[in-house]
Amino acid sequence: MRLAYLMLAIAILVGGTTRAGAQVEPRPPKSGRKYPVRIDSAPQQAAIYLDDEKYGIVGYTPWSGKIEKGNWKVILKKDGYELATKIITVKRSSRAQETFMPMTKRIDPGVVDVRGDADRNAIGAEVWVDGQMQGQIPVVVKVSAGRHLVEVKKSDFDSFSQWVEVKDGEKALVNPMLKGQARGSILVDADVPDAEIYLDGNKHPDRTPSLISNVMEGPHVIEVRKEPAVPWRQTVQVEKDKTIKVTAALKTTIGGQGGNVRVLSNVDGADVFVDGTVVGKTPLDVKDIKPGDHLIEVRATGHMPKEERVTVNAGSATVLKLDLSKSAGDVVLKVVSPVPDSEVFIDGERIGLSPQQKSVAAGEHLVLVQKQGFARFEKKVRVRDGEPMTVTAELRAAGGLRFVSSPGKATVLLDGEPIGQTPMVKEDVPVGEHMVSIQLDGYYNFENGVKVQGGEIQLVKATLQKVNTELTDEEKAMIQRGLTTFGAKALPAGRSTMAFGAGYPYFFSTRFMVGVGKLSDQLQFDAGAQYRMYGARWELSVIGRATFVDTGPFALGTFVDTGGGSTFFDNSKRDYYFFNGGLMASLTGLGAATLTGRAYMNAWTDRHCPRLDGADFEVDDSDAPDICVEYLRGTIDPDDKRRVDRLLDGEGEIFNRDAGARIITSLAIEVALSDRWSLWGLFEGVPKQKERAAYTDIFHSSMFERDPRSYVTIGLTVKF
Repeated sequence: MRLAYLMLAIAILVGGTTRAGAQVEPRPPKSGRKYPVRIDSAPQQAAIYLDDEKYGIVGYTPWSGKIEKGNWKVILKKDGYELATKIITVKRSSRAQETFMPMTKRIDPGVVDVRGDADRNAIGAEVWVDGQMQGQIPVVVKVSAGRHLVEVKKSDFDSFSQWVEVKDGEKALVNPMLKGQARGSILVDADVPDAEIYLDGNKHPDRTPSLISNVMEGPHVIEVRKEPAVPWRQTVQVEKDKTIKVTAALKTTIGGQGGNVRVLSNVDGADVFVDGTVVGKTPLDVKDIKPGDHLIEVRATGHMPKEERVTVNAGSATVLKLDLSKSAGDVVLKVVSPVPDSEVFIDGERIGLSPQQKSVAAGEHLVLVQKQGFARFEKKVRVRDGEPMTVTAELRAAGGLRFVSSPGKATVLLDGEPIGQTPMVKEDVPVGEHMVSIQLDGYYNFENGVKVQGGEIQLVKATLQKVNTELTDEEKAMIQRGLTTFGAKALPAGRSTMAFGAGYPYFFSTRFMVGVGKLSDQLQFDAGAQYRMYGARWELSVIGRATFVDTGPFALGTFVDTGGGSTFFDNSKRDYYFFNGGLMASLTGLGAATLTGRAYMNAWTDRHCPRLDGADFEVDDSDAPDICVEYLRGTIDPDDKRRVDRLLDGEGEIFNRDAGARIITSLAIEVALSDRWSLWGLFEGVPKQKERAAYTDIFHSSMFERDPRSYVTIGLTVKF
């Protein structure tokens, strides 16, 4: 029983520890309202973290939600893919802000494992991969996928080389067997004692006779010299563990037993070579040359060398004139490359496989070196007169990329630089990792990392995803909820409102508005018509509204409202025309209430009485208002007359049109009761300005005695 209790306690402790380790830190609170966002990735089902992984997973792509306004760090994690991060800025917007993040597949590099298991002599040998020293055996070298040249070098051993094919995430094993360099000996003697010995151009410390040991297997040049004899030279083939004996014949060229050759040239001071050995400068008498055939050559800087073979007999004397000439190709341009067998071109002419050299004229020349699987080397060089030049072409391993996309004509960026449009092929791309971006308006950017392999053209195919501009049902409802009758934000295209109101001075009013469209992201228009009336008077007008600035909660715009009207129930031929136009600014809060301030000019021209035709009205007195008939016939009450003259700025002006203008300020409050209905109130004032006669009971009995210059209308709006 005690054992059971003990096991239970251990289980509880372990379980509690596990739960504690799985807990995440609480996210620090952010103030402000939340706004809708949508986060997606390619591929999908990546875990989403915000700001830090320690706050836990928010969801998986594709994900829609709401987060506070401000900057957020989005982190995506998915098995087999590199971690993706992006900073987004959440703004005030009723529409979901979309973020798309492509993910790069994680590629573990391949490795080359070079060991000394097969041959202990290989331990400590230098390891070179693709011409770069990587360390000593044993060593593991990370490489990109593809073919690589592995070389192993150690003193006293032949170099070992092997091509290996490496795949991502795999290991290529190299176990070199080093072959010791075979060596032999050369016994050098001469028919004269104490002659100098040269091996491959290097002076040997001993003189004849001498045994030269530890000579590498292969061909070598032995030269024996002793003045005044002509130097003796011979090429010998050294074999493993064998001794080769050579005897230099110098005696025959001593004491006048040879022949003489006098060498002349048009260039004084030119070097004279006999059988490849310099013997002096022109003009020169070369004496006691061993009988037989010899090659005489003259060389001078800035001139083409010239040579001639002569036959020398014992006691003979020969005069040889070798004139040197300057030519277009009088300077040697040599091209070498660490990559063997590369094609060499000079000034567009193929010279051969590296290394190569060509005599060229002094001046500028174009050197091009290329080889399959390497980036082309191009360089302009300037060759100076008489100065040979060597150009070393460092070829970099390279491949190619073929870009295709659906749809086509998308812009391709390689490592951030635009290089063309799909479909296209980019050659001579350096081996290694590169970032590819394919972009097309109206589509999400395609971004991916690629590894370029030497000598291969890799396909990059992008299926671009169209940006989803359709609104969700939630977004549509939010937009409809925010529609206003008097706000600075014009209605979107396809949306409309119908408002009904009651108040003073207009007892009843109705206006219909419909969205027209956008000229830009900020400039939006709508238009509509309005009907309103008080007493026996009615008006009909057209309305236009434009939004200049729309930053979410704040909007700035302008409006115009112009029209006119007449009266019911009579034939007085009175009419009224007006124009309203001004600015407005709105602030929306809590997604439901909009507060709008307006300031605009109100201009009018009113006819209060029928036109006069001589001493009478153009209509019967019975059709004219009583105040007009009384004023015309002189039966008007003196107080009423003074009041009319004051309102219309002069005696007798009652029979003319009443025109005026004033600035009106107003405050509109609109509260969304639902997605479909809003309640609104419009409060207007005319501070310290004249009355409008049409708004007094002297002309319309339904009005107050004086124009109050403060007006109010309350109503409902139905939104579509």
